[in-house]
Amino acid sequence: MRITYELNPPKVVKGDYFDLLRLNLEMEYLIGRASSLNGFVDGIHLTDSVLGMPRVSSVTAANYIKRSGNSLNLSCSLRVRDRNLTSTSQFVCDAILMGMKSLLILTGDEPPDGPKDSGLKPSDVLKVLHSRKYDTAVDLNLSIPNKIKNRSSIQKKIEARPHAFITQSIVSLSDLGEIIDIAKPSGIKVVACIMAPSEKNKSSAIMIGLNWKEYEKNPIDFIRQAGKIANEVLITSPNSFTSGIDLLKELKKNK
Repeated sequence: MRITYELNPPKVVKGDYFDLLRLNLEMEYLIGRASSLNGFVDGIHLTDSVLGMPRVSSVTAANYIKRSGNSLNLSCSLRVRDRNLTSTSQFVCDAILMGMKSLLILTGDEPPDGPKDSGLKPSDVLKVLHSRKYDTAVDLNLSIPNKIKNRSSIQKKIEARPHAFITQSIVSLSDLGEIIDIAKPSGIKVVACIMAPSEKNKSSAIMIGLNWKEYEKNPIDFIRQAGKIANEVLITSPNSFTSGIDLLKELKKNK
């Protein structure tokens, strides 16, 4: 079973002002967390300004981790809501030059300040990147809901030919199986995202309408079953790195 762990880069500003000393310290914390994942996961995925709050660029954060000597595979999210095609192309080029293995192209949450949406759609951006052959150097992925109500709702994503679909946090193995049944005939891999069920993560789960009752009491078996039917599992623990690493330790202990 292949496992990737999701990390959030530090916020650019905390409070009202930019503080370089604080930011450098938090980047060191990020590098330390990435180092502690060695031996437990196959890769690390860096998010891109979740909830629309400005954070260190995912590709910059990934490069810091790589330069620290970390040998895990690194991947990044790319928000298209904030970018035009020129800045998107720059981002993808930077990611390739820095050795990123894959990119998750997604709309992203609405930012609290400034313009709300560039108008770009992930599927359309992916088609442009395909036409310009970026996919020869990096895997290009798209996000999809954790439950597909009908194929037509994601037909445009299928037609964009991503390397893989990365799900929103799943709550049901049967829903995951349906996603795989839709993706497999088109040669699209599936990465199952699973949130660590912990008290500190409850606020995030509530925010996105996630009900983890199917796996809360036995997350290890749930993750293992997901790993058997999906191509990869992405573990997320947005509010508690400790909860996430404890879950990874349990997975390894019960291997």
